[in-house]
Amino acid sequence: MGIPECSQGYQLRESFTPSQVRDLLNQIDISTIQGKRDYAIINLMARTGLRTMEVVGADVGDIRQKGGEALLYVQGKGRDSKDSFVILTEKSFFPILDYLGARGKADHKDPLFVSVSDRNKDQRLTTRTLRMIVKENLRRINIDNPKLSAHSFRYFFATQSFIAGAQLLQVKEALRHESIETTQKYLHAIDRIQNGAERYVDF
Repeated sequence: MGIPECSQGYQLRESFTPSQVRDLLNQIDISTIQGKRDYAIINLMARTGLRTMEVVGADVGDIRQKGGEALLYVQGKGRDSKDSFVILTEKSFFPILDYLGARGKADHKDPLFVSVSDRNKDQRLTTRTLRMIVKENLRRINIDNPKLSAHSFRYFFATQSFIAGAQLLQVKEALRHESIETTQKYLHAIDRIQNGAERYVDF
């Protein structure tokens, strides 16, 4: 869903639609280690709203169990330590386990996602490489839109959370925003689209 500029002048980037995310995931060949990795990354970003820097900065040991739930601890924007987390639902966690199982033995200090190229094999992915992974997979479903990028998964997560009924504070905590005003900008744009006065004019 394309999201327009809201009244505060804050331009939200374009978000994926649910069908685009499904098509993107369905075209990935998960019979290969690269495919398992790419699927796990893209699926994780869509279901948690993680930033690219948070994904590449994650280590295997950052996945922890608390209260019977799997959590991924991340170092958020402007933070000095990994003191924030996202909840790993079964649908976001199982693809990661599948990838790690295919990858083989990994120490808890090892990067969660690593390169499969001969030159940088088993090295931590960079944010640039992660963005390229997303762009390459988008092109496979004939999407080459400069407004759609790895960061668009963050907008997708926020949009789908609000549409499904999540409350403002819940989305703020999930996105790890410092200010609730930042989260409100997402909600304002969605409300503007769904409840626009233009819908009342019919002639």
